Amino acid sequence: MKFSLLSIEEIQSFRARLVVIGGVIGLVMATLLFRIWFLQIVDGAYYEEVAKGNRIRVIPQEAPRGIIYDRRGTILAYNRPAFNVQIIPEDTPDLVASLQNLSRLTGQPYAELHHIAQENRSRFKFKPVLLLEDIGRKMADLIDTYQEDLPGISVSVESKRLYPNAFITSHVVGYVGAIDKSQLKKLPLNRVRSGRIVGRAGIELVQNTMLIGLDGGRQIEVDHVGRELRVMGDPVNPIPGIDIYLTIDLRLQQFVKSLMIGKTGVVLVSRPRTGEILAISSIPDFDPNLFVGGIEEEAWQTITEGETKPLVNKATQGIYPPGSTFKMLVAAAGLGLGIIDRDTLYNCPGYFRLGRDIRYCWNRGGHGDINLVEALAQSCNVYFYQLGLEIGVDRLREYALMFGFGNPTGVELESEKAGNVPSKAWKKRVIGERWYDGETIHVAIGQGYLTVTPIQLLNYVNTLANRGVWVQPTLIHRVITPEGVVLVSGDQLPRRTRLLPIPLEGLETIVEGMTLAVNEKRGTAKRARSERFIIAGKTGTSQVVGRRTRNRNEDKEDKSLLPHSIFVAFAPVANPQVSVLVLVEHGRSGGQVAAPMAKRVMEYYFAEIEPVQNPDQPETALEGSRLGFRDVLSAAFPPLVQVAAAGGVAP
Repeated sequence: MKFSLLSIEEIQSFRARLVVIGGVIGLVMATLLFRIWFLQIVDGAYYEEVAKGNRIRVIPQEAPRGIIYDRRGTILAYNRPAFNVQIIPEDTPDLVASLQNLSRLTGQPYAELHHIAQENRSRFKFKPVLLLEDIGRKMADLIDTYQEDLPGISVSVESKRLYPNAFITSHVVGYVGAIDKSQLKKLPLNRVRSGRIVGRAGIELVQNTMLIGLDGGRQIEVDHVGRELRVMGDPVNPIPGIDIYLTIDLRLQQFVKSLMIGKTGVVLVSRPRTGEILAISSIPDFDPNLFVGGIEEEAWQTITEGETKPLVNKATQGIYPPGSTFKMLVAAAGLGLGIIDRDTLYNCPGYFRLGRDIRYCWNRGGHGDINLVEALAQSCNVYFYQLGLEIGVDRLREYALMFGFGNPTGVELESEKAGNVPSKAWKKRVIGERWYDGETIHVAIGQGYLTVTPIQLLNYVNTLANRGVWVQPTLIHRVITPEGVVLVSGDQLPRRTRLLPIPLEGLETIVEGMTLAVNEKRGTAKRARSERFIIAGKTGTSQVVGRRTRNRNEDKEDKSLLPHSIFVAFAPVANPQVSVLVLVEHGRSGGQVAAPMAKRVMEYYFAEIEPVQNPDQPETALEGSRLGFRDVLSAAFPPLVQVAAAGGVAP
């Protein structure tokens, strides 16, 4: 084989190609070297942090929510540990294998686990994806045991709310739920974790800010399957929420709940002088534990779409005509305006004629000539028809507002209703018609356009028990930090009080009438009489529809048309320590149904809650009520008497 020599032109062309190829190779090498230099020197710190992300994690720790207690320290709402299963996809070499192993271990379908893992995968690296919630301690321990077969999968612990007394305190304590996204954005950074669960009703809602704690956290090192190896640096401990002690006494709450079995309505118990609410039972009630982990749609529909509406707290959101319990206010207006005194007589023939209309007393035989005390004791409608007309609806409204009707009381519960206290101007504005005298006599016996809430009604009775001092009701007994520091106690809470401009003698007369209503043979509330102490009270029958409408109704057994049974009371008369309201929906007569129930509540209170050292002797106390209460009141309420004498406002 012969080899021919290259020509000079070919040699020069070859050399040019070598230069080009060498230049390209040099450029590539220079680019690679520059990139290596840039990654190591310029971006070295960044990639070092990224690399550490595979083994160093920041674990936020949410603070436990504050605990809610009753006044004696019995737990009403607390936090229990809930074990959740989560996966970090970046720690999972084989996602399918890990999820299949988890499926075999827990019994959860693989397809469901895979769907959750893919749908909730975050664009942020190493962010956990929640697979299973609240699996229980035994399953959590089992997952930890087989951790080698579950790379990237771990168990986290969070606190979940638990209500041990469920139905008994549901309307007072309320319930919690997941926060809305709009609300979450408003939370400060140190409450983002702890604030994910917020109050939705009751004290949980109203005191939510106080109950939420401050987040903590720790930095940890993990191995190749995401297991924690060690804590790096000093952790920031979370600060639990503040504990709240309510004025509620769980023993009393349980007792009043038992009295309402098979009934619907409200029972309220309080201390008149302090305004402390000792028991609230609104029936029907509900289980707040249903809402903790997110309520099922079927359960939600059952609760919200039925006629019973168990989520409504009837104590503060129920609207009812007060019936004859309003007669004490009419009496207070008549006495305050000087229209009547204790011995002013009206004649009751059993009916009252107003133009062509005839209104009947409940006692069709009539009461004859009757004074104020007996009119209250026997609940004479005709007496208050006549007195109400002399006072007029506008002045009745003025006194109703004084006693707190027509406005929320300010008790620490959400969405409290105001009720309605009518006037001539109100009817003209709302209905577009003038006011008639026939409507005034309806209001005078607690019917017509007049509506109140049960807590307003109880507070009105407390004002009478306090002889004219209105005290704002409260559910907060004391507030305590996790370290045991008392921030606020019940007697330090800012609470509104005011003294009503009603003569003390007039208030004594009203209390005398209420005392005889319970303790006199002709009294409408004689079924509430106790042998241990003297009760002052008043019955009420709250009409749902007019009697004529009810009589025309073909279905005589339709319970929804029956009036509500109401009874309000306090005891002992000489030194009121407890007050009670019982409202049984569609229970007919207040004297027949509600009054005996209230008696049982009071006797339980003085036997089990605050045992009476020297109970009243019925005959002695009753005689004192007939003679007047001034001397008894001076001994029992000296601060209030001094304020009244000075014409000032109660502290």
